[in-house]
Amino acid sequence: MKRIITCQGSIQLIAALSALLHRGQLRDSQNYLVIYELYAPEQQHYEFATFIEQMARSICEWEEIVYLTPDQLNAIGHKLDSTRPAQIYSQVHRWLGLDRADEIYLCRNWQLTNQLLLNAYPSAYRVCYGDGIGLYFSEHSAVVRRPFTPPPTRDQIFDWTWWKLRSLWHRIRERLKLKTKLYSLPFDIGYFVLPDIFGETPPMPSVKLAPVQLLNLFEQFTSFVDDDRVAEIQSIIQDSPVSILLTSNFSEGERLPQAREIHAYYEFLSSHSIPPDSVLIIKPHPRDDPNKIKELQKLCSHLYREVILLTDSNLFFLPFEIFFLKAFTQKKQNIRIFAVSSAFLSLQLLFDLPSFIGFGADLTTQSFYPDFVDARLEHEQTLHEACYRLQSALNSQQDVL
Repeated sequence: MKRIITCQGSIQLIAALSALLHRGQLRDSQNYLVIYELYAPEQQHYEFATFIEQMARSICEWEEIVYLTPDQLNAIGHKLDSTRPAQIYSQVHRWLGLDRADEIYLCRNWQLTNQLLLNAYPSAYRVCYGDGIGLYFSEHSAVVRRPFTPPPTRDQIFDWTWWKLRSLWHRIRERLKLKTKLYSLPFDIGYFVLPDIFGETPPMPSVKLAPVQLLNLFEQFTSFVDDDRVAEIQSIIQDSPVSILLTSNFSEGERLPQAREIHAYYEFLSSHSIPPDSVLIIKPHPRDDPNKIKELQKLCSHLYREVILLTDSNLFFLPFEIFFLKAFTQKKQNIRIFAVSSAFLSLQLLFDLPSFIGFGADLTTQSFYPDFVDARLEHEQTLHEACYRLQSALNSQQDVL
C-alpha cells in the first residue's frame, strides 16, 4: 500500500500520526510525508520544514519526505488557468515521486494545495485528521474566516455581465480541459479528538480518538526538549506563580500591524491581576516572527519578575504540550494560560489548566484592521463556547477522557 500523509505544521503532524496509529497502519506500507503551506516568515520556511522532518523520522521510516516550497506552489497555482489537468497532475506526481496512492491523509479538503493533492490522486481513500490536535472546522467557520468580496449583483449591469461572461468562458475551457479546476473532494472518513468542539458536525463518517492516545504520542517526542534547558527554567520558576502566553501569527497573517499585536498582548496580560513574583513564559506560534517575540519580552519585562522565551531552535517549532510534559510534571499549581487561539484546548483537555481567552471586544476593535474585526470577535466567541463545552464535558466525564 502506498500512503500520502500531508502536513502543514508540527501539531498537524501529531494529529496525522494519531489517526494513522489508531488505524494501526503506520509500519505496514510505503509512507510518503508531504510538507507544505507552513505560512511562516520567509526566513523560517526551511527551518520549520526540517524540524517537522526530524520529528517524523523519529517515529518511523518514510519512503520519502517532500517539502513543497512556496515558490513551487505559487508557480503551479498560476498555471492552473492555462494548463491542462494532466500536465498539472503529472507535475505533482514528479514532485512526490509517486503516480498513484491508495490513501491520502489531510487536515482539510479546501485550500489550494490540499485540493491539488486530492485531485492529483483521485482514487485514493481520503482520510481527514483535522487541525490542531484533531479539531474539525469547515472553511466557513469563524476560526478561518477572512474578508470576502461577493460577486456583483444584477443591478450592477456592467460588472454583472462581465462576471457572467468570464464564468462562461472558464466553464467552456474547463469542459475542453484547457485549464485545471480543483475540486473539494469529500473525505471517506475522519479521525478527531474533539470533532464538534466548534459547534460543527463533521460531514464525513468519523471516529472519536481518545485523549490518552494523543498524550502518549506527545510523550514520544519529549526527547526533543533539552534537559538542561528544562532544569534552567525550573530553577527560575520554582514556587513562583507562572503565566503562559500562547501567541499567534496575527501580524504575519496581515490581520493587524505588528506593533499593535505586541501592544495587544501586553494589554491582554495586564488586564488581569498579576500575582507578586510572577514569571511569564512566552510560547511563540511556529509561524511567528522571532523579532516580534523579542519586542514583546522587552515590553512585558516590568510586569513580571522574569520573562522566559521558548525560542530555542527546538522549542520554537515544537508543540507546547510536549515541553509542558517535560518541564511541568511536578508543577501544575499556580499556572495560568493566556491564549488567543484554540491552542488552549489541549491544555484544558489533557492537564485541566484554566485559561484566559481572547483580547476582548474593545482591544480587538482598537487593534485589528477593520475588515478583520467582526470575524475576530466571532472567533473569540467561538473559543469561549468551545472552552465552556469542553469544561462541561470534563466535569461530567461524558465521553471525553
